[in-house]
Amino acid sequence: MEEQLYTTTKVAKMFGVTPRTIQMWADSGMIEVTKTLGGHRRITALEVERLSRELGKLPPAADISSEKPAITPNETEANRVVRILIVDDDKDLLKLYQMQIESWQTPATEVYLASDGYDALVQIGSRKPDIIITDLKMPRMDGAHMIHIIQQNPDMAHCKVVVVTGLGKDEIQKDYDLPANVTLEEKPIPFARIQRLVKDFIEQN
Repeated sequence: MEEQLYTTTKVAKMFGVTPRTIQMWADSGMIEVTKTLGGHRRITALEVERLSRELGKLPPAADISSEKPAITPNETEANRVVRILIVDDDKDLLKLYQMQIESWQTPATEVYLASDGYDALVQIGSRKPDIIITDLKMPRMDGAHMIHIIQQNPDMAHCKVVVVTGLGKDEIQKDYDLPANVTLEEKPIPFARIQRLVKDFIEQN
């Protein structure tokens, strides 16, 4: 019996992401994509099952309907909700970020947490955050690698990326290749500064 194969479009629907996100996952090695003799991209059922187990999504499409819709261009500043993804391998710091940001009266936010670049890429496909605040040194996939993959995705062109790190500028330049449009902040970053960055994002968009 031949193994069942899915198109990238079908797998994208299963996980509630865009086909471009599946391509992004494939480019980063998160999911293995094969090619047919005709050159078409296909993903095996076993690979879909493997990734869905890793993401804690069984069946893969089970929670698609629960995803909140992305922000639309017609939303005004008054009712806009800014989606923020925090990426750091320090669980206690992630919780602190979440508690502080969710306590704001304004601007309205939704906060999502990721423990490394790999975990962030998984969430980005369905969350489509407006702002990503990330550390650099993390397991599995560091912040710089994650940023380069994100910026290759046209769906994320609107996203502001903020790197928060305790590394010095010389060390950053030596070990990490950061795009010029990334905002660099020293760790620990004051939460008032994060709030200012979010408000600036709203004003500029």
